[in-house]
Amino acid sequence: MHLLMILMALAIALGFRQGNLNGQPSPGLSLSNLEQRWRSQIVALVAPVLLLLTTAIAVLSMGAQGQMVWQGTGLASYVISWLFLLTALGCLLHQGLKLRRTLAQLRQHPKTEVLGYPCRILDDTALFSAQVGGWNPELTITQGLLDHLDGDRLAAVLAHEEGHRVYRDTFWFFWLGICYRLTLWLPQSDLLWQDLLLLREIRADAWAAQQIDELLLAESLLDVVRAPLRSTASFEAAFSCTAPPSRLEQRIEALLCGTHPGLRFGWQGVLQLAWVLLPLTIIPFHH
Repeated sequence: MHLLMILMALAIALGFRQGNLNGQPSPGLSLSNLEQRWRSQIVALVAPVLLLLTTAIAVLSMGAQGQMVWQGTGLASYVISWLFLLTALGCLLHQGLKLRRTLAQLRQHPKTEVLGYPCRILDDTALFSAQVGGWNPELTITQGLLDHLDGDRLAAVLAHEEGHRVYRDTFWFFWLGICYRLTLWLPQSDLLWQDLLLLREIRADAWAAQQIDELLLAESLLDVVRAPLRSTASFEAAFSCTAPPSRLEQRIEALLCGTHPGLRFGWQGVLQLAWVLLPLTIIPFHH
C-alpha cells in the first residue's frame, strides 16, 4: 500500500506539472498577468517537491511493518522514501556548502562604498554585478564594471541590485533552486526556472525604475549584456542574469511600458500549496 502511495504521488507530480504548463497564463506584461504568472510558476515548481517530501515523511512515519486499510506494507517503499529524503538533504547540503565557500572567498575582498552602496569589488575586467548570499546578501561588482559605466548608468545598475536585496531574492531563490534541482526529471523544469529568473529581474528592474529613469536603466542593461555572460548560482542575483535575446526584450519592454510589479506570492499562493499536505492525513489509517 505504501508503494502505491509513492507511485500515486509520482503520477500526481507529473500530471500537475504537465497540467500547469498546459494552463499557463499568457506571457503578456500587464500587472495582473505578471502577478498570476509569478504565483503560478512558483506553485508549479514547488508543489511536486513538497508532495514527494510529505509522501516520503508519511511512509517513514508509518514504518516498514504493519497494515494500512486492507493491505500490508513492504520494505521497498521504506527504502525509496529514505533515498528521496537523503537526496533532498544532500542537495541542500551541497548548495549550502557552495554558498558558504562563495561567501568566504568574497569576504577576502575589502568592503567599500560606491555611490552610497556598501559592496565588495572584484579585480576582474568582466562587466558583472550581483547580490550574493542568503537573507543578507553582499553586493558584488567588478572593477571592469566600474571602469566601463559612467556615474548615472552605474547608479542604475546598483539601484537594480538594491531591488534584489529589498525582495530577498538570493534567499528565496536559494530554496527555489533546490526545488528546481530535485525536479529536473519533470517536464519543462528548465523553462519554468528560466521564467522565474526573468520575472525576478523584471521585479528588480521595476523597483529600480521607481528611483531612476527607465530609459537610463534600459540603456545600462543593453550596455552590460554586450559583454560575455557569466554563469551564476541560484544564490546570486546578477544584473545580466537573463540576457538571452528573447528575455532581454521582455525586460526592456516591461521597463518601457511602465509596469511596476511587486510580485508577491502571498496567502493566495500558500493556499494553492495546501493540498500537498494530504499524504500526512493518511498516517492515522496505518495499524
